Amino acid sequence: MFRLLKTLFWFVISCTAIYIGSFQQTVSAQDRWTPELSLNVNRLSELAFSPDGKELIYGVNSVDIQNDRYLVEYVISDTNGADVRTLIEKSSHSSSPQWSPDGHLVAYLSSKTGVSNIWFISSQGGESRQITDVSRDISSFKWSPDGNSIAFVMADPDFVEPDVEDADIFNKNRLWHLKLDKDKKSGKLSDLTENAEFSVSEWAGNWAYDWSPDSREVVFAHQERPGLDYWAKAQISIVEVATKDVKRLDAGNENWMYFPKFSPDGKWIAFINAPGAFKWSFLWDMKLFSVHGGDIVDLPPSKNRLPFPWEWADDSQSLYFIENDRVTYSFYEMPIDGSPYAKVFGAPDNLRAPGLNTYLTSSYIDVSGKEAKLAFIGQTHNQPPEIYVSDLTRFAPMKISQVNDRFNEIGMLRTELVEWRSLDNTPVEGLLSYPENYKEGERFPLVVQIHGGPNGADFNEYLPLMKFFATAVYLEKGYFVLRVNYRGTLGYGRKFREGLVGNFGSPDYQDIMSGVNHVIDLGLVDPEQLFVIGQSNGGTLTSWIITQTDRFRSACPVAGETDYISLEGTNGYFQTSWYLGGSFIDNLQMFLDRSPIFHVKNVRTPVLIQGGIEDDNVPYTQLEEFYRALKRVGVDAHLVGYPGSTHDHYPPKLYLRLLQSCLEWTEKHRRTVQ
Repeated sequence: MFRLLKTLFWFVISCTAIYIGSFQQTVSAQDRWTPELSLNVNRLSELAFSPDGKELIYGVNSVDIQNDRYLVEYVISDTNGADVRTLIEKSSHSSSPQWSPDGHLVAYLSSKTGVSNIWFISSQGGESRQITDVSRDISSFKWSPDGNSIAFVMADPDFVEPDVEDADIFNKNRLWHLKLDKDKKSGKLSDLTENAEFSVSEWAGNWAYDWSPDSREVVFAHQERPGLDYWAKAQISIVEVATKDVKRLDAGNENWMYFPKFSPDGKWIAFINAPGAFKWSFLWDMKLFSVHGGDIVDLPPSKNRLPFPWEWADDSQSLYFIENDRVTYSFYEMPIDGSPYAKVFGAPDNLRAPGLNTYLTSSYIDVSGKEAKLAFIGQTHNQPPEIYVSDLTRFAPMKISQVNDRFNEIGMLRTELVEWRSLDNTPVEGLLSYPENYKEGERFPLVVQIHGGPNGADFNEYLPLMKFFATAVYLEKGYFVLRVNYRGTLGYGRKFREGLVGNFGSPDYQDIMSGVNHVIDLGLVDPEQLFVIGQSNGGTLTSWIITQTDRFRSACPVAGETDYISLEGTNGYFQTSWYLGGSFIDNLQMFLDRSPIFHVKNVRTPVLIQGGIEDDNVPYTQLEEFYRALKRVGVDAHLVGYPGSTHDHYPPKLYLRLLQSCLEWTEKHRRTVQ
C-alpha cells in the first residue's frame, strides 16, 4: 500500500541532472513515448531562494541507465533564468543543499565516502570540503540563523547491535549540535539529547525541527522509538543548546504533534496537532505556542483539515501553508490574528495552469519575503516540470528554466477532468487521458490505473513521469487511461477520505467501477477491452477487483497487499488495520471478508504480480501468498520479484523492466480487432 507519509518531503529523492549522460536521447516532435524515453525526462527538487532573494538553488534529477544510477546535479539560477550555473556536479551521492544564512556557502549531504556526512562548498563554486566525519549516516541537518552552528539528526554511533534480533533493543535517533569554528572548516560536536528516553523523529527530514531566531534553542518532534507506527504519537520539545535542557511543549492534549516552526520574531512556534488520536486519513490543524507563555492559539481549520505549515512570512504575522486540493495542491496564507486565510494559488479546474502536481517528495516551493516573490516547481499533464517564479502579491508565474523543453512537442497527452456519481450517490472525480489516435465516435481500450494510499491522490502531473506507470506509452498505443480519486483520497474533504474506515474494499471499489461504467456510457471505451493496473494500495485494489469481477482482460498489481491477517504481523505499522476498523484480534471477520487472498476462487483474470523483494512496507510474502493461491485454483498468474528493490525504490534497470513487463502483459491480453 502506498504510504504518502513515507515519501513526503524526504524519502523519494531519486531525481537528477540537466544532462543525462549515457542515457540522453535526441528527441524530436516525431518521437513517440516509450518507457525508455520517459526516463529521460528530468525531475526537479529541493528548490530554495538565496538569503537575499536574488538567486535560486534547485536539483535537476536524471537517470544513468547504463550504470544503473539515479543522479542529481545542483544548479544556481537568478530569478529570471538568464544566468544558470552548476554548483554541485551530478552524482548519485549528493542531497539536501542549504544556503548558509549569509549566502556565502552551501551545505549538503554526501555519501561519497560511504557514510552520509555534511560538506560545504562556496556558493560561487569551487572545491567541496567535508565538515563532519561521523560513522553513521546523517539523515538531515539545518543551519542556525546566525550561521555558526548546524543541528542534525543521526542515530547513536556508539550503539552496539545485539547478537540476536531483539524487538526491544533498538538504536534511537538523536539531535546533534555542530559548533563551527571561525573559518567554518570543522567544529565541535555535541549530543543535545544524549539522556533522552525518546527517539528524535526523522520523518520529513529537517521539517521535524527548527532553530529559534537567536540560535539558542531547537524545537523538535520526537517519539517513543523509531518507526512510522510510533511517529503517529509524536510530541514536541525544545532543547536549549548551551545547557541541553529539554522542555516538553504542552499543547493541552496528548495528541499527535509535528512540524514545529519558530516565527522570525521568536515569539511563536507554529505546529500541527491532531484533534484526537492520530488518524491515518490525516486530520490535523495548525496551532501556535507562545514562547513567552500563555494559551495555545488555535488557527482556523483549513479547507481539508490537513495543512502542512510551509514557512512564516517575514513579518511573523502570517503563515504560508500547503494542502491537497483535488488534483493539485493549493498554497495559502494564514494570518495569525484569526482572520480568514487566503489562497495564493492553486487551480484544480484549470488543467493547463502549471501547479504543484506531485507528491511532496522534497521542497518544491519557496517564498522570498525580501523580494516579495515565490518560486515553485510546476507541471501539468502535458507540460513537464520546470521552475516558475511569480510576484507574491499578484500571482503571474514566469517559467525560468528549460531543462525539459525538448519534450514539449511529443505526443498529444490530452487529459480531462471527469466526474460521476458512485453507487451511494457520492460525487467522484477522475482524470481521463485520451489515446493518441483518438477519433470521435470510435471506442478504445481502457486501462484503469489506481494510485496508492488510500491516502494518496492522482494529480494533474506530467504523464510520462508518473511513478510505476507507463501512462504516456499506453496513450501512444491507443488506450484511454482512467485515474480515479476514489474514497480515501486526500483533497476532497474529511468525510470523503474517512469513508473507507470500517468498510475497506467497498466504496473504493464502487467508486472505481462506477467510473469505468461512466466512461463506457460516454461512448469512449470498448467494454470488452478493460485492463487494470495499480501500485501499493492501487495494487491491493487491483488484486481485490479481480476477486469481485471478471470484466477485466488482464491485471497488473505492483506491491499490493493481499492477506491482511499476515500483513498485520509482518509490516511496520497498522494503517490497513485502522481502515479495516481495528486489529484482526477483535475484527477477524472483516479481515477474512476483505482480504483478496480469501476470494481467489472467484478470479478468472490473467494477473501479473510484481514487487520489490526488499519491500518492508508490503512484504514480498504478500505477493507470494497470492500467487501460490491463484496457481492452486488454476488462474493464469505470473510473479516477478525485483532484488535490491523496496516499496518505493527500484534500481533504474529493474524499474524500466517493471514498466515494460506490465505494458507487455496488457498488450498480450488485448483483443485484436478483426
